Amino acid sequence: MGHRQDEPTIEESCIAEGYSGALIACPDFVLSTLAMSINQLVEQAIEPLGLHVRTYRLLRMLLVDGRQRQSAIGAALGTDRTTVVGLIDELEAVGAVKRERDANDRRSYDVVLTARGKRLATTAIGRVSAAEATMFGPLSSGEKRDLQTLATRLLAERGPIADRARDEYLAPRRRDRRAVT
Repeated sequence: MGHRQDEPTIEESCIAEGYSGALIACPDFVLSTLAMSINQLVEQAIEPLGLHVRTYRLLRMLLVDGRQRQSAIGAALGTDRTTVVGLIDELEAVGAVKRERDANDRRSYDVVLTARGKRLATTAIGRVSAAEATMFGPLSSGEKRDLQTLATRLLAERGPIADRARDEYLAPRRRDRRAVT
């Protein structure tokens, strides 16, 4: 993946497109700009299904991970309890999820997919996968794996990103899982 002298660098290409050279040199700018663009493209892919990113992620989580305690969903999605209630209400209204009392704690509710929700989640995952294939089309399959590995590594290895994610995402989920067992 060498760079020939007569070809512009990736950074030079970005600057030629109109990005600030000072910002292109900042990983935080590049990654947050990518995240915003990816979110918008995912939204476009699932909009025909009546979903948005948070409802899609909730459906995906329920399909892959199974039933979830309502109180743990906010931490998983990075949102507050009020928003979670709204997301669940929205999906419940279209018959995609239902709330069931937790057998071990009658004060708590689990959220589970219905058959309609499973079909909707599967369709949405297919649409998002197709959108991702287009989004990440400029990358080779090895580069896509590397990107996923590097991003996941930032979440897994000790440091400010992993520590924050651990505190905000994993700690509340661990508490809820302990309460179930």
